[in-house]
Amino acid sequence: MKTHHISLLTEDVDRNFHFYTKILGLRFIKNSVNQAKPLRRHIYYGDFLGTPGTVVTFFPIDHFHERFDGLNFFSGIHFSIPTGAIPFWKMRLANFDITSTLDDKGRLHFVDYDNIPIRLQETNKVNFDWHINRMSDVDADFQITGVVGAEMHVPDVNKTIKFFEDLLELKTYDNIIKLDDGEAIELVPTDKNTEKSKFGWGSTDHYALGVESESDLKYFWNKAEKLGYTQELFVDRGYFKSAYFLEPNGNRVELATTNPGFTLDESVFNLGTTFALPPKFESQRELLLEHYAKKNVYFNQVKPYISNDNMDDFKTNFSKIDGKFNR
Repeated sequence: MKTHHISLLTEDVDRNFHFYTKILGLRFIKNSVNQAKPLRRHIYYGDFLGTPGTVVTFFPIDHFHERFDGLNFFSGIHFSIPTGAIPFWKMRLANFDITSTLDDKGRLHFVDYDNIPIRLQETNKVNFDWHINRMSDVDADFQITGVVGAEMHVPDVNKTIKFFEDLLELKTYDNIIKLDDGEAIELVPTDKNTEKSKFGWGSTDHYALGVESESDLKYFWNKAEKLGYTQELFVDRGYFKSAYFLEPNGNRVELATTNPGFTLDESVFNLGTTFALPPKFESQRELLLEHYAKKNVYFNQVKPYISNDNMDDFKTNFSKIDGKFNR
């Protein structure tokens, strides 16, 4: 089992967009709504295709408050970068006046505009072919290749370990939830007398792990019921189907299918360039557009990757994904 995505809260869409696209070099892949509260937005970043495992999403909430990380919370985003890329990123961050520090394992630490801790760690993976974000000025040899983990702070580590081992059938070692391909969720004990956490800008709403199919999703959903774990929601998000659980210390864990993916309603060329709505919200499109227009929110700020000038070149180099050109 591997990471599917991670979802957090942000105060300012424009600053968030600048940080994750212009500084970190991710692609803006989806401009949509919070499906639980469609009068609020939901924005997505990832590699060029929006591949599960590369995706970071944000719920923008401007009238809110700073978060309080207390008894139980997820902390940070751990990104993978290619071997040898740390010096590039240290220099790049400095050029944007972002302070970074190296730990004793050679991992680079800094924070985004919502004070979300970011960690870059080298792996032997490099973006290739159509995963390369050619809309970024970051060379493919240095581009972020995926989300590989986060910290989970909990008062009772053993209960959380049991949740991941018994329900999700994952292995743990030394307070680390071991995912596939070297990914990991790192458990950090908190004092049981600590005040409860309070959601705010930069809080993580949930961490999502990927499963192959809806039948896998149903398997874990039914298993959770038998084991007595808290089931929150089983739902079709359009781009994937999801099941949400609360682990025993109160952090939200999602399981999400890897299909149909983010080309459900936009082609690879056009990811992030339209007001994207899953099918069940399509009937509300005009009402939602009217609502957002009153707030001076429009959904055409991002231009398609393909223009008449580079269409032939793109089709030559990316012929393997022709099936995704036609949506």
